[in-house]
Amino acid sequence: MKLTPEQQKKQEYYRDARITGEYGKIWQSVGKCVFCDLDDKYVFFEENGVVMTVPVFAYVDGHIMVIPKRHVRSVKELKPGEWETMRKFFYLAKKMIREVHGVKGMQIVQKDGSEAQSTVEHIHFHCIPFDNPELSTWNYQQLEDTPFDNAEKYRASRDKLEKLSKRFGKKYGQ
Repeated sequence: MKLTPEQQKKQEYYRDARITGEYGKIWQSVGKCVFCDLDDKYVFFEENGVVMTVPVFAYVDGHIMVIPKRHVRSVKELKPGEWETMRKFFYLAKKMIREVHGVKGMQIVQKDGSEAQSTVEHIHFHCIPFDNPELSTWNYQQLEDTPFDNAEKYRASRDKLEKLSKRFGKKYGQ
């Protein structure tokens, strides 16, 4: 497919939006669920209501997203068939990233919940080629708890964990 000069310019705008600072302006003005309204020209594989697509605003070359087509806010809402398809797509993404971009490693980043998502509450997974530690720069914080302290805190909440586990089973048929 050949792009017009105007289409090519728009593609370059998308490509560079994260480093030029334009991305923040764009996603705040969309006003709709961008994942419910995916542009088919970026979707390259679909099965069982789940798509593999190239994000318009990719983090790095080779970045793939796996997204359920129906508006799902959390993994707990996924149907078993959708979850199995996603697992398959993670495998396919890793293989394709290696085949097409020559990168053997991949990070899977799940964005779940309004605080974790900059656009909408529609669960999506980023399959990000990973062959350079610089790609995973976090804003580390001074920790208050040791690993043991954190484990103890979770152990102390074991009753709550058991209740949540039972509730999940009842609610989602597990």
